Amino acid sequence: MKLWRVLTILVFSLTIFIPVAAFNFDEDAISEIDNRMLAENPFQGEIWGDGDLTKAVENYINDRIGFRDEMILIYTVLNDRIFGKMTHPGYSYGKEGYVFGVGLSRETYGEFHETFAEMVSQIQEYCEERSVPFLFVFNPAKTSVLTEYLPDGINYDHSWVDKFLADLDRRGIHYIDNTVLMKEKTENGELVYNIKYDANHWNDLGAFYGTNNILTALAEKLSGIYINTEEDIIIEECLKTSLPVSRFPIHEMVPQISLDMDYENISSEYEDELILDSRYSGFGYYVNRDQKEKKAPRALVFQGSYMNSYGGKFMINSFGEYIHIHDYQNVINFPYYFNIFKPDCVIFEVAEYTLNNGYFDVERMKAMDLNPVLDEKVLKNSDILKEDLNSENLLIEEGQTLTDILWKTDEKKEYAWLRLGDDVYDFMKTESGFETTVRTKDYATYKGKALEIILLQIMDS
Repeated sequence: MKLWRVLTILVFSLTIFIPVAAFNFDEDAISEIDNRMLAENPFQGEIWGDGDLTKAVENYINDRIGFRDEMILIYTVLNDRIFGKMTHPGYSYGKEGYVFGVGLSRETYGEFHETFAEMVSQIQEYCEERSVPFLFVFNPAKTSVLTEYLPDGINYDHSWVDKFLADLDRRGIHYIDNTVLMKEKTENGELVYNIKYDANHWNDLGAFYGTNNILTALAEKLSGIYINTEEDIIIEECLKTSLPVSRFPIHEMVPQISLDMDYENISSEYEDELILDSRYSGFGYYVNRDQKEKKAPRALVFQGSYMNSYGGKFMINSFGEYIHIHDYQNVINFPYYFNIFKPDCVIFEVAEYTLNNGYFDVERMKAMDLNPVLDEKVLKNSDILKEDLNSENLLIEEGQTLTDILWKTDEKKEYAWLRLGDDVYDFMKTESGFETTVRTKDYATYKGKALEIILLQIMDS
């Protein structure tokens, strides 16, 4: 009996002290089980700010205790096997085995959406003034397409979408909404969203149909875009044994599409020098040799996870050059990327559930002020200045791929441009003047012809 007590105490002690001994003290740690940053030490810096220190400490311990992910997994699997209940922090069960992401949208149309629509309008106007076709793409959440499979008691209301699309119509924005297409394919018996795997996105088949819808709409404005056909794709099935960003076990065959393409990935040439939001640093630059020989256009695509995860390969097969930027926060810095890549067309794609301040900062959107096009009318009202490359007012940081040009000035002008030969680049305001970024090879070509930069500024309004 004494031995049994000793063993009981030993097991109980180990149960307490082993997780404590395995405490996770790493900075910027990310949980594998629910794909989020773990709480930071509340006694370092101002993590808890003016909030509740006790709560901050509790969150830190709960997040950092040893074997946290393993304990969550065991608890989740047991609930699934015994009670048929999903307790995973990132997923929830619907009807007939369907899995959905947590946090089902209950958006209310308001100031954020109006500000977002105004930003899209500004970007479209900017592109059209420069004779570059623009298309906005709205992709539905899985919950909007498969609403009938949501759990009982969930009154899923996305009426705000209708108001948002009406606002786009009122502003004359060119857009497509893939919701109707995804519903049609579903009603025809095609699985464009998996039952379980990847509860937050369409699958490869949905991406094929949705991307072709994008390409078809854009092709009405711009020639040379290749529309993928069923003969271009190879559809196979792939076994998925766990939900994404989790170790929750499943057993599901999902569609997997491949294409036979001749392309080059030159993303690495830009990745070290291109400025991207640290949280959303997705970027890719692909050159399709066959399509480029056929004079297919260069596309600059601001895209979210729908296209990052599944749709991109169809874009590679359709354009001569396909450049994609993770849109969240980055698209607000739109002229920076437009000036560097000089696209033939621009696509801005978002998923329904990303239209919130966490992905697109509303204050930054409100502050957006894009340069007008530098046409003859603007030139007549502008000052044209010339700065020698050796001027102390110029700071030129020449990188392997990109060159930053900073012009220090006290002049209080509203807009400014840089002209290198026939190419025009927007200058963006800084605290000390204006700056812009160009491709190093474009700058080097001009530098070889003349040691001067032409600066144009619109007169104060």
